[in-house]
Amino acid sequence: MKFGGTSVQDSSSIKNVINIVKRTKSKKIVVVSAIAKATTALENIARLSAESKTREAEKLLEEIINRHYTIINNLVTDKKLKANAAGKVIGYHRQITELIKGLSIINELSLRTLDAFRVFGELMSSTVIFHAMKTEGIDVELVDSREIIKTNNDFSRAYPDFEMSQKNADKKIQPLLKKGKLVLAQGFIASTEDGISTTMGRESSDFSAAIYGSLTNAGEIQIWTDVDGVLTCDPGIIKAPLKLSEISFQEMEELSNFGAKVLHKNSVKPALKKNIPIKILNSKNTKSMGTLVSSRLSYHKLVKSLTYKKNIIVLRVKPKESLGQYIFWEMMLNILARHKPQIDILVSSNNALIIVIAENAYTKIHYDDLKNEFEEISDCEIIKDKVLITLVGSDLSSIDNFEQRLFICNPKIKPESIIFGFNQHSFSLLIDTEDFSSAMKNLHREFFENRSAGSKLFEKTTMEKEGFIA
Repeated sequence: MKFGGTSVQDSSSIKNVINIVKRTKSKKIVVVSAIAKATTALENIARLSAESKTREAEKLLEEIINRHYTIINNLVTDKKLKANAAGKVIGYHRQITELIKGLSIINELSLRTLDAFRVFGELMSSTVIFHAMKTEGIDVELVDSREIIKTNNDFSRAYPDFEMSQKNADKKIQPLLKKGKLVLAQGFIASTEDGISTTMGRESSDFSAAIYGSLTNAGEIQIWTDVDGVLTCDPGIIKAPLKLSEISFQEMEELSNFGAKVLHKNSVKPALKKNIPIKILNSKNTKSMGTLVSSRLSYHKLVKSLTYKKNIIVLRVKPKESLGQYIFWEMMLNILARHKPQIDILVSSNNALIIVIAENAYTKIHYDDLKNEFEEISDCEIIKDKVLITLVGSDLSSIDNFEQRLFICNPKIKPESIIFGFNQHSFSLLIDTEDFSSAMKNLHREFFENRSAGSKLFEKTTMEKEGFIA
């Protein structure tokens, strides 16, 4: 059971989480994120420290610490438990303060150091939740995910070593479950074999839950979030999207890869390997049945959801005539390996190449440097401020008049590229940012609002309703 930042953002939210957990009688592992906005605050503290703005950094840290004290005061009534919880938070406060001092001297913020700051969000949230659960009489054991999940040293987007992590889980998690204890762990954070703290990418608590599910052969992985399940579109773009009752692993993976925030993109892999179903549920609306993600594909020849990525950079490359084809490819791949951009799509022909890159805070690269290196081996052009819209479903190329419907409902929009996915579960349109809003609304109207009635796949959401707190 994974609960995200908005599900544990304050005392009432954590109380709600505890009620949900208490209702589930089976053996369970609960994975929690940092309280809402804490990770961003810790990143800002690190950046301020690197700029020697220690006073501003310490003031921001005080605000985060005080939010945790408030939760302790509201939820932990036993004096001894309250003192223990406060003592732990005081210890974390001191550790972060030492990091601030050290970084203000070095004045250089590396990804490794940034991870050293980030891990405290989950360490503090899990500490206060652990003591709140103890107060409620839950037989809970708090474990440090850094001692269980081992990763490579690719800081900020580390990937787990499943073999090493499995040994740790067998040794430290399984005995606790056999004793009937609830296991509480942190999402997002892990460590290298040498014990250096790492994180696995923003929003990766879902991935952590899937890893724990895989390591313990769980019967189900539950992702508790702030929406009713997988929706036909981002509710920030479409006011009344529909909810899917189910979706296949492959479709969910495509949705996550192309921008959907409901599930971290790496979460499907561990679940798929062990064939463990994932259920996406709303912690604020426990009457919703959520969305089941599994190996089953019940609805064919159907668009099931729209997703998007903004801040897309398009790299147009034409090899110089003096270079042979294979020499060019080798040099090109070496350049990409050095800069490590997040490549979403790569389209090639005999004499040209289009690379679609998503820009984000974790994998941001120096595009001028990238362009300079590519110009040595090719005629290169970088185009910024594009949007990648992706339709996800099954057997998309077999849907009657699929391409016609796309362009008829968007007569004024000229996509730069159109790309079918490798497995026929996705179809992407690369468009100008100014056309984004109208394109999303037109596509949603065409494939969902104008759809024929009767499908049990699509359900109306109840997100606007209040009073469904567990």
